Amino acid sequence: MIVIRAAARSVLRRPGQAVLIGIAIVAATAFAAASLLIALNARTALVAFGMSTPAAADAVVLPHAELATEAVTEIAERARTLPGVDEVAVEYLGDVEVQLGGSTTVWKLTSDPGTGPLSGIGALTAGAPPEIGEVVIGSSTAERSGASVGDVFVAGGHELTVAGIGQVHEFGQDVALIREQDAVAIGDAMTPMQIFVTGEPDLDVLSAVAGESTVVGGEERRAEEARSVTDTLVGVFGALTVFVGLAVLSAVVIVSSTFRILLARRAAELALLRCVGASRAQVRHSVLVEAAFIGLVGGAGGVAVGLAAAAVLVAAARGAGLVDAPFDAAPAGLIACLVLAAACSIVAALPAAQAAGRTSPVTALGEARSSDARPLRGGARGLTAVTAAAFAAAAAIAGVAVAPTDEFLGLALAALSGTLVFAALVAVGPFLIRWSALLLRPLASRSVALRLTMSNARRASRRTAAMTTVLTLGVGLTAALTVGVAGATADAEASVARNFPTAAIIPVDLVDDPDAVIDRLSADPNVEARLADADILIDPAPGVAPEALRSAVLDRLDAGIPVYWAADVQAGTEQTILIGQLIGAAMIGVTLLVAMIGVSVTLALSVAERRQEIALLRALGVSRAGTRRSVAAEAALAATIGAGIGVAVGCGYGLLALHILGMAGGVPPFGALAVLGAGVVGASVLSALAPMRTASRVQPAIGVAAR
Repeated sequence: MIVIRAAARSVLRRPGQAVLIGIAIVAATAFAAASLLIALNARTALVAFGMSTPAAADAVVLPHAELATEAVTEIAERARTLPGVDEVAVEYLGDVEVQLGGSTTVWKLTSDPGTGPLSGIGALTAGAPPEIGEVVIGSSTAERSGASVGDVFVAGGHELTVAGIGQVHEFGQDVALIREQDAVAIGDAMTPMQIFVTGEPDLDVLSAVAGESTVVGGEERRAEEARSVTDTLVGVFGALTVFVGLAVLSAVVIVSSTFRILLARRAAELALLRCVGASRAQVRHSVLVEAAFIGLVGGAGGVAVGLAAAAVLVAAARGAGLVDAPFDAAPAGLIACLVLAAACSIVAALPAAQAAGRTSPVTALGEARSSDARPLRGGARGLTAVTAAAFAAAAAIAGVAVAPTDEFLGLALAALSGTLVFAALVAVGPFLIRWSALLLRPLASRSVALRLTMSNARRASRRTAAMTTVLTLGVGLTAALTVGVAGATADAEASVARNFPTAAIIPVDLVDDPDAVIDRLSADPNVEARLADADILIDPAPGVAPEALRSAVLDRLDAGIPVYWAADVQAGTEQTILIGQLIGAAMIGVTLLVAMIGVSVTLALSVAERRQEIALLRALGVSRAGTRRSVAAEAALAATIGAGIGVAVGCGYGLLALHILGMAGGVPPFGALAVLGAGVVGASVLSALAPMRTASRVQPAIGVAAR
């Protein structure tokens, strides 16, 4: 109880210090909580989207791949006559050319009964369920296409009327639900995928009717689809976990450095506790209890922020029609985030607590107020760095070795290698700061502010290194993403150029008479068509616009002949890359935010620790502007070193990831990387504005007298 009371009084006596320690924990916990909730709700939404089997289906027939549409229709008709069968519906799917309002696009069409338990039509905002010859389209599809209830369009040569607009799973693609009879009328562009059966059918009897087709129970089919969706999300969740872990690691580095500085300022207080009878263990436990308390409070704040952010994002997704299920708050997961915050705070405080317990009262009463000025244990740090670097190299080599057979494992090993490199940089960070200060010393000969910065960097290298390492992590991740996206985009463009040497292609194995198709296309003066290898290559005539080429090709071809357009493939690829880039940028943004918080917190503590020193400098003639420039230069020094190392390491790991994924990569985007480095330095200086202002307000007489 004595230990707990001492820790509580320490927090209550210095609430500002508790806030400085806890702010990084708040940011990291908020990120972890929001990521967890978004991932859980996204999984629910994606499973629902990937679940093509209606909840009412009691049996599912999966047609044999070689069955024609007529044979599938015959199986469905026989199933309707079986005892115990209530309803039967065939699901047809197809990407079909749609002509609407003078433009031609590709829509994904799905057959639907229109009404009843097997219908997948949600709430309609306009119109009614479709009859034969009618469709229901999604709200986003209606907005993009400009379609409204009553409009007529042509899909695969078949006229259809918009009967309703409402809730349909779209995910950025134009879609429409049509009746089964219309899917059959459209022809080969619509493929029969499943036959749904409701009631109490005998699966053995149904199997006899289905012949070579597969028959499974409805529950079994839905469970199989859920597993399939979940398996595809393993990589996404794995990447999310890595980013959450790195953000938490950044917070641990910041909190550890903060505790070290604060306990150095409280060395005399802790020594007095030892003098009045407190044991080493009690001093250590007091520090750890204080850390746990700050971690719990900061974790609670972070959980609240993360919960609110996730709820807002899910509500926005629901408004866009991407999510139907209610928001899942996952109380157990939030409690786990809270426990993680407290545990990370305790782990971060362990080195400082151990140091506080080891120091004798006499030594503590007389030592310097900056723990960062103590000698560095070069041997231990060097051994740690060498060991981490060796394991990092081994992990990178192993990732390249396993990449041909398991790309996900290769990327995981590359991420492990990068984490180990970060650990090595943490170990040697103080030495990097000292060496950098020595190299930059000639540049500071004419500036008092720069000389003060270099002196502080050499004397308190641990403090500056804490800022540098978290900045290195954020910049490294951003640089890796920049290089990876640039390489993936270049690889995708090269792939499209290889596979689409012309504006469009038609695979010859998908048409009955390639020569006749070429003759019909070539008869149009807007089209140039020729046969090459296994494809019919299509280009516009000189001076013909892409839109005119599309219209001409569709007018000359029979319904059902697929045409693959290079522009469509390129647009889809760019959209996929953009989505990945935005998700990665959001995750990295949080890591950089934690790093900026670390810069601000560490500099604020640095100013508080050096209050007497700043006052003496002011008394000796250093101006307010000079003290501000000194703090800004310290932030700029840490940011420059962190940005330089981060860009170099991130660029290397970005190229490594591209190699593991089998992409050429090419030349890194040096311009974007230079902008990144300069931006981080500028943001770090902006993060130092509050500490700069505090430093400039120190009065010479007040500061000299302060303890």
